[in-house]
Amino acid sequence: MIDARRNAESQDTRESETVTRLRRIVLAEDDGEMRRLLAQALTRDGYDVVEVPDGSQLVSNIVDSLRDGRPVDLVVSDVRMPGLGGFEAVAWLRELGCRAPVILITAFGDRSVHAEGVRVGAVRVLDKPFELDQLRQLVRELFAPPRARASDFLM
Repeated sequence: MIDARRNAESQDTRESETVTRLRRIVLAEDDGEMRRLLAQALTRDGYDVVEVPDGSQLVSNIVDSLRDGRPVDLVVSDVRMPGLGGFEAVAWLRELGCRAPVILITAFGDRSVHAEGVRVGAVRVLDKPFELDQLRQLVRELFAPPRARASDFLM
């Protein structure tokens, strides 16, 4: 009886942790001012934002997260950064098994950059300068629960 109660309490605790856990975003941007601006906006929106200055640290952070069981819900990364760039970092993340959606941001957004972003698995490539509200809206949409369709309720 005591074991059953402990198991139920443990389950309740896990469920409440799941409900209250903030969505975790890893933000990789080599421009410190831009990184802080984006992180502040996303933090104000209620997300847990981890800031890293380059692709190498992005990969390292994700590896640590996967090992520690701390899920990453979204990656936002600049495309061009010293060392490991955004494309390369995303390719590494996919090889490591990280399936979090990725938003790439770039000041060099021509057709080939957008095509490469899609090829490596980004859900979107935003061209700088972009409206901060555009990024915030995209993040909200990615985290929104799937909408029910009328056909879901028909027998």
